[in-house]
Amino acid sequence: MTISLIVATYNAPRQLELCLRSVHRQRVLPTEVIIADDGSKKETKELIEQLKPMFSVPLIHVWHEDKGFRLAAIRNRAIAMATCDYVIQIDGDVILNRHFVEDHIRFSAPNTVVLGSRSKLSEEKTRKILESTGDFEPCFFTKGLERRDSAFRCPVISPLFFHSRHILGCNMGFWRKDLLAVNGYDENFEGWGHEERDLVLRLNKTGIKKRKLKYAAIQYHLWHPEQTRDNLSHNEAIIAERKKSKTSWVSNGISKECEENL
Repeated sequence: MTISLIVATYNAPRQLELCLRSVHRQRVLPTEVIIADDGSKKETKELIEQLKPMFSVPLIHVWHEDKGFRLAAIRNRAIAMATCDYVIQIDGDVILNRHFVEDHIRFSAPNTVVLGSRSKLSEEKTRKILESTGDFEPCFFTKGLERRDSAFRCPVISPLFFHSRHILGCNMGFWRKDLLAVNGYDENFEGWGHEERDLVLRLNKTGIKKRKLKYAAIQYHLWHPEQTRDNLSHNEAIIAERKKSKTSWVSNGISKECEENL
């Protein structure tokens, strides 16, 4: 089973460094790591070049011009570049437990999208981590941890949790062929909000079931100010129309990114 780990980022090189160091610590490494960069400045590119020699798997930087929050578009570009069967999607402001990739592999299944959770580091704890130098590996007992129950790893009981309404784009796993079948993310989503929810909704229309990944695939989210919600009403209107539609395919999706890579 081959794994593409896609890491979304935007102008947060220190957070990304901590994230990538946690990827490097994985007990089971992904086949490739793809940084989906939504228009960061040169510091992010320089960091990736600096960390490449540390990795025994390809570390690929996919970038587009900064024209505002276009997470759906850059994720599509990264998925188009991916060469593996299975895609695990995270954000660049999380630190992964050593078993994160291993857990996703264990709980992957045909015709399934896996939806994980996250614990959160407090604002004060995050500030101290970012101001320090070197690496940081949190655990269940770390001070300044919020949503601590989501930092408890016990894979043996994880199968007891199946269905999930909670969708976090920072912790998802799906088969690449399933993403291509619905044309990936809808790039009409711009600004914060609901692009992952829309994707899962359309996958459901094709028979792909949601599976909750609880007490496994642990990640720790570094605090940051919330994104502006200026375009949220526009994105909510797309979701409302999508629920009424029987169509799973979107025209403004990954196909154009795939064509550019031919």
